[in-house]
Amino acid sequence: MRFTELTWADVDPDRHPFDPDTVLDVVRAVAPAGGVPAPYRHERGVFDAAADRARWDWQRAMGAALVDHYGPWALGWNAEIAGRAADGALVLRWSGARDSITTPEETLAAVAGSLLDWRTFLEEVAEFLPRHLPLPAEPRAAAAAWEAAITSLVAMVAARSGADEHWYPVCAQTLRWFLAVAGVPAAEHDALIDVAIGGRYFSFVFPLGAEVADVAESVAAAVTGTTPAPDDLWPETWPQDWPNWRGRHLPAASHVPRVPAPVVVDALAVWRRVRQQARWERADRVTGPARAARDGIAEHFAKRGSGAAHLLAALELVRADAAGGGPLTFARLETWQREVLGVAAARFRAVSAWARAGAEHYPYRDDLPDSFAACLAEATDPAVPLPARAARVYLDIVHFHPFADGNARSAALAVYFVLAREGVVLSRAAPLLMTRWPASVPGNAEGLAAVIALLIRQTGRLQR
Repeated sequence: MRFTELTWADVDPDRHPFDPDTVLDVVRAVAPAGGVPAPYRHERGVFDAAADRARWDWQRAMGAALVDHYGPWALGWNAEIAGRAADGALVLRWSGARDSITTPEETLAAVAGSLLDWRTFLEEVAEFLPRHLPLPAEPRAAAAAWEAAITSLVAMVAARSGADEHWYPVCAQTLRWFLAVAGVPAAEHDALIDVAIGGRYFSFVFPLGAEVADVAESVAAAVTGTTPAPDDLWPETWPQDWPNWRGRHLPAASHVPRVPAPVVVDALAVWRRVRQQARWERADRVTGPARAARDGIAEHFAKRGSGAAHLLAALELVRADAAGGGPLTFARLETWQREVLGVAAARFRAVSAWARAGAEHYPYRDDLPDSFAACLAEATDPAVPLPARAARVYLDIVHFHPFADGNARSAALAVYFVLAREGVVLSRAAPLLMTRWPASVPGNAEGLAAVIALLIRQTGRLQR
């Protein structure tokens, strides 16, 4: 059972007494026997699958123990809802077994903190409901109240999640709880959730106010059968401190203050500075052709399970484009990305984006598409060593974050293209694709170029 299967009765704080002062003691007492598994440590060329399974098994056992002690509401302890640190910033305390298991004491403290953050969120939802319910009976007033309530709810959830990639499933579930308490028949919930957010938002991009308005209007129209009058339309854009004037002044729906998102570093600005400072010209000038029996990137894609077929189909497009030569352009990236995501269009994002639990921010500016295109054009500049160009384009895509989803996959395809144009197909790709490459200083970016050079040389030795 997952938290997305819980009813409001399962999680309603009024039905489930809770003592926050004893949480850490409880976690220590119910933690799985055998202790906390060893934390994940990256080793070049080595991945211990058994140890990784042990970490995830421990997380599942920990969750089961919490549910046994507290009840089903505790299932959401790993729903990745952020909480407040001592300085007021939002902090994500648990982000999966692989990233969050450290020392035994720190790990148990993280579990306890994450459970507390989930409980705090449920208490916020419990306070939200009576502010907006019951809804008025008159159709026009009911439609307006529904719009205001849904707007406030989506804003509250997005802010509590730090406006990062994990807000989407929690938002859908919270909408489902609101529908239930509002008296909407359970049989209609899935259809209304699909009307509201099915395919509208991408989970890795912060929603625009106008998108939230459209969601709210869609739900209101579906529930009440009333559509806005021509003079009662939402504005094209909103400031990001939603809800807007309308939501704050309707007597049927009180305003719920937005929890401000934490201040985070502009990761794109940092990368652009590092990009200028890195000594790309000093990279190893290893060149192609270099190709062995194995295609490391293709093998890596094939192991992904869900989405592997789309990735491999996109890789065929990349191979064809590389064989034909020519520059790396956004049009090419978009064509590949449509195949990766299985969508009709993969446009350059038009909003700011976040990643890594809100710790990395990629702001949007009007000049971003042109700046990105200029960076892509440099990917085939023969004056720069091949490993440096491949590393640079990989980091360009990761930090410009051009797409709403799948940017790491796009970066991998771009590296394949840049290398394949010059006759290089890496025999091993795990060191590149299974490692996070922070580029906060030039040395890190240069290090990625060195790794790619090493992989090219290893491939060259295998083909002999």
